[in-house]
Amino acid sequence: MKSGSNKNLPKVSVIIPLYNQKQFIGDAINSLLNQTYPIIEIIVVNDGSTDNPLPILEEYKDKIVLINQKNMGLAGARNTGIKYSSGEYIQFLDADDFLNKDKIKLQLDLAEMQNATVCYCEIAQYDNDSKHSYLRYIGEVKDMFSCLYNFWLPYPLPVHSLLLKREIFKKFGLFDEELKACEDRHFLSRIAAAGEKFNYFPFIGGFRRIHQFNMNIDRLHIIENTVKYYKKINRELGENFFIEKYGYTGHQMMCANLTYIYGLNIAQGIEKTELKNILNILKNEKINFVAEPIPLDFEKYKLRRYFFNAYLRRWRKILSKGIKQKI
Repeated sequence: MKSGSNKNLPKVSVIIPLYNQKQFIGDAINSLLNQTYPIIEIIVVNDGSTDNPLPILEEYKDKIVLINQKNMGLAGARNTGIKYSSGEYIQFLDADDFLNKDKIKLQLDLAEMQNATVCYCEIAQYDNDSKHSYLRYIGEVKDMFSCLYNFWLPYPLPVHSLLLKREIFKKFGLFDEELKACEDRHFLSRIAAAGEKFNYFPFIGGFRRIHQFNMNIDRLHIIENTVKYYKKINRELGENFFIEKYGYTGHQMMCANLTYIYGLNIAQGIEKTELKNILNILKNEKINFVAEPIPLDFEKYKLRRYFFNAYLRRWRKILSKGIKQKI
C-alpha cells in the first residue's frame, strides 16, 4: 500500500471478500498495491475460507487489514468491510478479479470533478485458462434500473466497476445478507429506482476472471436467489412503480424475466436433472411462463416458438460438444 504525502487526498477503502479463492487473492491484492493512486486502504474479509489462505495473506500483513469471520456470504463480507473501513470512497473487488493500475486514480478524478456519488467504468472478461481478455462493452446506460432489473439486458455493473462515495451507504443502507447471490443487483436496483445518478467513465478499469469455480456455475443457487431478489425488490418498490414504468405488475415482470432465464438455461445445454430442479423451483414459486413483456423477436404469445428455439440451440450445443470430444 502506497503512503501518500498529500493529506488532502480522499482515502479510498478497497474491500475484498475472500472465500476459498486463495489461488487468486495474491493477484487481487497486487493489483491494488500497484495502483497509481496513493491513499488506499485494503481490507480483506476472510469469510470463513476452508482452503487456508492465511499463509498467503501473511505475506501482505503489513499492507492490508485482515478480518477473519465465519462464513456470511458476499453481502455479509462486504458489509463487514464497510463497517471497518475509513475511506471517503468505497471500491469493491472480488478475490478472483483484479484492477487496472490506473482505475482508482482516473475514476476518482472523474468522481471529484463531477461531484459523483456513484460512478462506473468498463470491465473486461479475463479467461483464466487461455489468459486472454475480451471486452463486453457496457457504455453509458440511460435507464440503469431496467438494465439491472431485466435479465434480458446485459448486466451493466460488475461490482468492481463501481466507485462509491461513502454517503451512499448512509443513505441506502448496506447489502441484504439474506441474499447469497444478486445482493449487488438488489442494492444497486434500490439506488437506481431512487433516481441516483450513475456517472459513466469510458475506461477499462479492471478484469473479471472467468474460471471453473465462478459462483454462477451453481445455477440452482443463482435461480433461488434471483427469485428472492425479485420478490424483495418488487415488495420494496410496490406495484405502482412497475405499472407506471412498464405497464405490468411486479409479479408479471418477474415471470417474464424468469421465463427468459429458464429458456437461456435450456439453450446453454445444462444437465437434464439440473434443468428439472430449476423448473421445480419456478413451479413452487408459482412462476408462470409468459411471452410478454419479454422483448423477443417473435409475435405476441408465441411462447412455444421461444422454447422451441431454446431446445434447438441446446441440441446444437450438445451435438457440437459430442463431436469435439470424439475428435
